[in-house]
Amino acid sequence: MEKDFSLMKFLERIILLEEKFCCFIYESKKIKKIDFKELNYIQELLINEILSELIPITDSMELFVKNFNTNQNKEIEILVLIFKLIKKFYKKFEIKQISKTGIYFDPNLHEAIGMFPTIENKKGIIKDILQNGYVRNNVLIRPALVVIYN
Repeated sequence: MEKDFSLMKFLERIILLEEKFCCFIYESKKIKKIDFKELNYIQELLINEILSELIPITDSMELFVKNFNTNQNKEIEILVLIFKLIKKFYKKFEIKQISKTGIYFDPNLHEAIGMFPTIENKKGIIKDILQNGYVRNNVLIRPALVVIYN
């Protein structure tokens, strides 16, 4: 009889431990989800912070590369290489540049800072991009500064 009683206590203890384990698993999954959400949020904040510093550098380097003369010295070639690495970073983190002309103005992506008169039927079409804009994961980082036909 004593053995049966001990066995019952043992089984009750196992059931209690099983319940605690199930609760632990449930709670740990909850924590894991929260941690991943928080980590993703922190990652997004860090990437956006990096981008806010990197985009003005990219603007300067784009101007430089457009005016680059291949007969210049090695230091300039290194700058061009750095620019290519920045572009690779943009591609890796799915950062898309807003730089198309000849398309309709979209106030969600563009900021009109000038208008150009036209007699043709081009009203609302982008004539020039003065500063490229950037989008990441369908979130506008910086609007493109544009001149549109009026």
